[in-house]
Amino acid sequence: MRAKIVKSFARIHKQNLCNFGILPLTFKDPLDYDRMAKGAKAVFPGVRGRIERGDRELPVEVDGRTIMTILDVSERQRRHLLAGGALNFVREEILVKA
Repeated sequence: MRAKIVKSFARIHKQNLCNFGILPLTFKDPLDYDRMAKGAKAVFPGVRGRIERGDRELPVEVDGRTIMTILDVSERQRRHLLAGGALNFVREEILVKA
């Protein structure tokens, strides 16, 4: 799963990320932004289950330490993220109804 972690999002940008199946995460502590090195490896432990459960806070392991991020999305956006994007979600819905 891909993700973008930022200090804040414009509403339309966040929606576009969800449409493409990219997690729109914000730093819970904005100071964590300055603690991350460009190109740092991020690991999202149990992210799928956390999204399915409706968790709002997601831990991210970066260079041996854990930072907390916020996933502030609607239930519909969660379904799009879990499907890998809006097109995949719609495709799955059509196949189920066929």
